[in-house]
Amino acid sequence: MVSPVQQSGPRPRHVITNAAWNMFGRIAPVLVALPVTPRLIHELGLSRWGIFTIALSLIGTFGIFDLGLGRALTRAIAGRTHDQSDHETADLILTGVLTLTGIGVIGGLISAGAVSFWVRHGLKIPENLQHETIVALLVFCATAPLVMINAALWGVLTAYHEFRATNLINIPISIAYYIGPLLVLEVWDSLVGVMLVLAGCRLWMAIAYIRFCLRLVPQLRAARVRPHLLAPLLRIGGWMTVSNIAYPLLGNIDRFMIASVISAAATGFYTTPSDAVGRFSMVTNAVAASAYPALASSWRTDSVRTVELYRTSVLTLAALLLPLCLGTALFSSKILSLWIDQDFAIHSSTIMKLLCLGIFIGSADAIAAGFLDAIGRPDASAKLSIGEMLVYVPLLVVFLHHFGVVGAAFAWAIRTAGDFVVRMFLSIRFYPPITQALARILPAALTGAACMCIALVDMPLPAATLFFGIAMAVFYGVLWFVCLDDLERDAAAGIVKRIMTRFSRAPAG
Repeated sequence: MVSPVQQSGPRPRHVITNAAWNMFGRIAPVLVALPVTPRLIHELGLSRWGIFTIALSLIGTFGIFDLGLGRALTRAIAGRTHDQSDHETADLILTGVLTLTGIGVIGGLISAGAVSFWVRHGLKIPENLQHETIVALLVFCATAPLVMINAALWGVLTAYHEFRATNLINIPISIAYYIGPLLVLEVWDSLVGVMLVLAGCRLWMAIAYIRFCLRLVPQLRAARVRPHLLAPLLRIGGWMTVSNIAYPLLGNIDRFMIASVISAAATGFYTTPSDAVGRFSMVTNAVAASAYPALASSWRTDSVRTVELYRTSVLTLAALLLPLCLGTALFSSKILSLWIDQDFAIHSSTIMKLLCLGIFIGSADAIAAGFLDAIGRPDASAKLSIGEMLVYVPLLVVFLHHFGVVGAAFAWAIRTAGDFVVRMFLSIRFYPPITQALARILPAALTGAACMCIALVDMPLPAATLFFGIAMAVFYGVLWFVCLDDLERDAAAGIVKRIMTRFSRAPAG
């Protein structure tokens, strides 16, 4: 069963639609989690709540150790969706999923072996909770294969651009991650019960994914394991693993350096605005996740569409993020004063401004990084990350000594800008047609970056409000008249017209 999108290849409007589904899939569970969290904290208690949050965050860390096979599998399948080798594609899917399952089993066993020591000697929790915590974490470790299966099958479904289906599956399960533990605590006051609920959610997700994959690729029912198909996945996946390890290190080393060079107390002035503006990466991840399989499926056979996909992805991110980043930067002092207090705002407002600048530039870099992976050059990004460590850490130390905590934000913004410039150069080097996209991206990117740089200057509230309005008019004017072509303007106008029509038909009151 192959959809028309898969037969003809995804178009830019499909990427935007898929990104919207991704954002909806991320936002909807958060809206449920916010009111449920205080009750869950009360029911669990702080110690058990801490273990619960660690377990949720550790789900993502299993993906670091998948040897890059998950993302490599997505790329390989996306590149085959134009071909007629459906049986070989099914063999590839089965081989990749079973390999990742095996990695999950090994990872789960190793983690389970370390649980008792970690709980008794690595965690400071009351002695009466230690046995319960050990059993709960053993349940968590037993679900490691399910985590890997789900990640692999999610990659398969997105390779076929089935973002609507995956998010419709994920949303209720993500909500159940919070509602389920709350319900089970009413009848069983134990962290073990909570972990069993999480295990049930992952099993639910695996079954749903498997059923949909079997409908999408019926040849899976007769698929066979073919080890030789793993060789190209491992070759590309190995470099992706380097990036998977290096990226979190680059993203979090600034916090440790602040604590080491200045003080642990000063770290809060950086991490608080960093965590707040870091939420904007939800938009970046949503667009980048939908663009990656689209680019992987088109770059070999259709350079014109590849350029369109690249350009549309970057411009969509710029259009969505500039109001968020610019507004937060301009009103950072007011936001932090209302959220925390005036003294905190004095220390952190400039930091928040610089981080917003980095987030805006980093969104374009996310598309460039995904593009290099899509065309089979993850080695370029991995080598860049390794080289970055050698430059960024000394730069960070120097800036911390000379500018204090603000220096860390300044160094981070410089790093993200450097990332984008280098990855853009690499993209052009390995895929020259992408130069056409750059010519249409730069006017909007430079205008947005200029607005963000001006926002670094402290302004009175009326001046900041006026500048925000002027900046939005100038940026969207450049985007509309310089970066978009006639067809794209007509399409955008059609979308706005449909939205306005729906609102006008909505019943009053």
